[in-house]
Amino acid sequence: MDEHDVVEAGTDLLFGDPKSVLKKIGLSILDKKQFEAIFVSAGKTVAEYEKDNTEQNDIRKILFCEETMRLLANEIRKSNSFDWLKDLDRCVNDLLSLSELDSINKARCKKHFEDIVIYQIKKLFPQRYGSYCLGDIHDNVNSLMASTQSSNETLNKILELMSQNDGEYNQKSPTTHEDWQDKSSYTLLEWHLERVEVDGIFAHKDSYTDDIIKLTETWQKERDEYPGWYIIPYNTAVELSMYTDENGLLQKHETEDIDVMLDFAYELCWRRIKTMLPYSEYEVFHLRQIWDKYYVKIKENAGGSDKIRKWFYIGQILLSDYRESMNWNEWQSLMDILTVYQDSGNNGKVDLMIERAKACYFKLDIPSLRRELDQCDIPEECYEQRLLVIGLDLECGKLEESLEKLKQLRQDLICKVDENNENYYLKSLEASVLQLLSICQQAYSLHKGKYEFEQMGIDEILEEIDRKKEFFNWESWKNNVAKELFNHCVDNQFEKETFELNRRTMTIGSYSRFGHAEGYQLYKVLEKLGVPFKCGCVTVISDMELPLIASIYDFNNRLGLFLLVRCSSTGTIEKLINRKFVMDLESGYIDDVIDILINAIEVNIGEIIAMGNGFSEYLAGHIRENVPILLQRFSSRASERMQKKELQFIQKIMSYRNIPPRFEVTQLMDKLLRQISERMKVKLLPLMMETEIVEQVTMHSRVDGSNGIDIFDCYFNKQGLDTLFEEYNVLIDEDVINWLLKDDWKSDYEWKTKVVRLKILDEYHLLSTKQHDEYVKLIWANIDEKTQLPKLTGYYLWVYETLPYIDESIPKLSVKNYFITYDIATDSNDLYLKQLTLLCANVELGYWNEKEVLIILNKISKYWYKIAENTANIMFEDNSRKAVYAIAAMLENCNSMISDEAREILIKLAHEMNEKGIYTKCFDIFILRDEQWERDVQENIFAMNESQSIDSLRAMEKYIKRYPDSVITSEMLEKIVKLIELRKEPGLLSAIWILHNLVYTKNTVIDTIGIERIDRLLFFLAELINYDNAAMKDIKHCIELRQACAALAFRLFDWKTVNCGKGVEKWREICKSSDEANEVRNQWIW
Repeated sequence: MDEHDVVEAGTDLLFGDPKSVLKKIGLSILDKKQFEAIFVSAGKTVAEYEKDNTEQNDIRKILFCEETMRLLANEIRKSNSFDWLKDLDRCVNDLLSLSELDSINKARCKKHFEDIVIYQIKKLFPQRYGSYCLGDIHDNVNSLMASTQSSNETLNKILELMSQNDGEYNQKSPTTHEDWQDKSSYTLLEWHLERVEVDGIFAHKDSYTDDIIKLTETWQKERDEYPGWYIIPYNTAVELSMYTDENGLLQKHETEDIDVMLDFAYELCWRRIKTMLPYSEYEVFHLRQIWDKYYVKIKENAGGSDKIRKWFYIGQILLSDYRESMNWNEWQSLMDILTVYQDSGNNGKVDLMIERAKACYFKLDIPSLRRELDQCDIPEECYEQRLLVIGLDLECGKLEESLEKLKQLRQDLICKVDENNENYYLKSLEASVLQLLSICQQAYSLHKGKYEFEQMGIDEILEEIDRKKEFFNWESWKNNVAKELFNHCVDNQFEKETFELNRRTMTIGSYSRFGHAEGYQLYKVLEKLGVPFKCGCVTVISDMELPLIASIYDFNNRLGLFLLVRCSSTGTIEKLINRKFVMDLESGYIDDVIDILINAIEVNIGEIIAMGNGFSEYLAGHIRENVPILLQRFSSRASERMQKKELQFIQKIMSYRNIPPRFEVTQLMDKLLRQISERMKVKLLPLMMETEIVEQVTMHSRVDGSNGIDIFDCYFNKQGLDTLFEEYNVLIDEDVINWLLKDDWKSDYEWKTKVVRLKILDEYHLLSTKQHDEYVKLIWANIDEKTQLPKLTGYYLWVYETLPYIDESIPKLSVKNYFITYDIATDSNDLYLKQLTLLCANVELGYWNEKEVLIILNKISKYWYKIAENTANIMFEDNSRKAVYAIAAMLENCNSMISDEAREILIKLAHEMNEKGIYTKCFDIFILRDEQWERDVQENIFAMNESQSIDSLRAMEKYIKRYPDSVITSEMLEKIVKLIELRKEPGLLSAIWILHNLVYTKNTVIDTIGIERIDRLLFFLAELINYDNAAMKDIKHCIELRQACAALAFRLFDWKTVNCGKGVEKWREICKSSDEANEVRNQWIW
């Protein structure tokens, strides 16, 4: 007890009951313990939050230690109950001011610590918090009074000055106030809402029934007084949500009368529908429990008609929630039951028809949606339902038909309003119809190319909307939600630091007025208006699309996915579904998403073909544009089960004919194949070989002018898969091979496709000797007259050197002829350099002779001098580097056997390139290698200049391979390992791949650093290179590093299995994890 408690206890002992004294002493001790516990817990949270093993973390531990927190708690506990928060702020400032924490950490520590303490005091000591609030209000009122007094004095002075000049002012400037009208001014109807104070779940159990009845009666009274808005005004929705709290009573259906609970649930649902806020899992669960229990009563014929109507209404709400969560099993079971009782609800039959159509819409099944809409027979007086059906018709592309229906709906509403001018609901609904009518009219005018002609009619609709803001104000909803979404984005988009205390908290069972609630509300407003994100060429909320969908994704990722498919811009997808986002998702959800997206394309392929190359104006267009991008991004985490489905999908989609070029089938296929493991590709190879040959044309031709691309143009990402072929005992059906060998091709594309497929079968010895001979004949049956090479468009020239041939000299002469005759300086085509680099890496040593090397060097030299005339060109450095690598590859191939003339050209070129800032260590090794070169290379790998560091690493790799027994080689390997241990950037990724390349080629030089050391290095990297430490902008690099480590570990395992340790085993386990990126997992081939 502190001094204050002792004095109080003494007073009570003298003048009061001894029992009350003991009680007070006990409570005081308990309060003190609780108060200290609050501060100790908060201090521990801040001290241990996101340990980063730095000095800053140690400082936090000292500052927020338990002893200091207890002293601080006692100090604050002694404070005046009105000023304790100010004292807390002062004490924390004093505590942090003496520390060596950086300014950012100080601010975050203070904010997080105080937030925790205030929240816990508010929860455990409400009177103390309330006293502070009263004191704060008192101070604010005094400040406001002082400010008001000052303003009044200023205003009096101004009025006095104005009155002196009033006569002169009136003569010179007559007022125009009477002629001015503010079209946006209006008065909303009043709706009195009452805050009902109940103890709820924390009350005594005997009070539950009274509290439930009290809330039900109050809410029913307010529902009866509801003015009748079709869509409630924004501010009223905010107020209604504040006065709608079930206080945990929804879960009392176990003990309370089911009739009472049904009435309570009905009133709660009615209010939530009006506010358009999302339901929590807690609410959905207990609403379903109440609904199921009353269904038992209905089956026993014990339910009243009014109660069944309410039961049906709650069932419709559950249906909507299951649909938005894509919980189709629950949705179907509920739909089957409600269909039996559809006559019990208000417009129950019509509402269920629309719900079935919405389900098809959410399943992205346009053909089924059309069928459901065709079956929707909506009575004329169901105006709201007619509006919803028109909105769904729009998504099917029925713009002109929808426009006519909207005009008729509006006319019917006007007539009905004339009959009953007091019906506020009909007026509000007509104002809402105007919103969709305006959008459709604009879209139709743009579609027909007569927007200017229709401008007057569009302006009239907009003016009518402005006059009817009293009944529905879209701008108010949009602007208020935009403001809240902006605040939400600002709070969540700050760049995360290593030590980050700014964390978002979630409250179960309720929703904050900030963040995702507003985004969901605006989505529901659009749904009730029947307005899509994009209608024709007219976008509705393009400026808010990204934050709105992101906020909804936070709490309902199925609904968020649906909205992403509907979004009007692919940029929204690219910004939201980034690598960091995908890596944070659960693997089960990833598989569900891929299943949904694949199904969306398969089901709607007919719609996509029918719309041709038209713009993405409606749902089919959004599926065509958005689903492939989403599928590519989510497939980076696809499980083996979904990879199999993706391959089957690729086979199916590549067999369709007449797919419009705007649907980038080949690009989708290429991106998906990159994410599918070689294991799965080998396993399904017999099935994939049966794929029908159909040329799929894209909007963008390839570099060589060709368009069509087959699955097997990019099927395997790796070579040397013989082990997998043996493991799965791959056998191709003889009928399939005979079909491929058949010389009945009708186009170059069909011939090329057959050759490419047979090439894979030949490489893995799946052709008999006779079939191999027929395959060779097929290759050379279609020759380009100019190059005398097979017409394998789109393939690099080195591939021709690996093809079986009839005459050995033909491919070599033709390929060499290209490099010797092509004028790269004139065409400035850097593809020549890439072709040369790849050719030298894939042909035998000594491919080039001295004369040929000199010719090619002269060509590259002229090319470089030409591009060096404009060093400001953004591509200068990149193209110069390509020239360096091409020269180095050629010199390595010819084993430095070059003429003196060629050597002089290289020396001069190297000197001038270095003067321009281009590093040439890669080919210096073949002409200028000396002790100085060796020292420079070893030093430069630690340079901060990326080009300098990576170029030096490449040069070291070539040196190590060229001089494996040299002492310098051992030194270089040691430097590479040291660079990896330091995780030095730039250069880390290249260094890991160098070790991989040496292991892959089984180069015994690796023994100089030891397998054990590499294994320890791999274990060390597995611990340090992880996604938790990667910021969003670094996630791609993190994946690339992990990919290189996994590849190195696998090659080490494949070469020296016995000697591998926990480092290799660690990466083996990583590659088995469903939480890993497929780029990494796929490095472990078998």
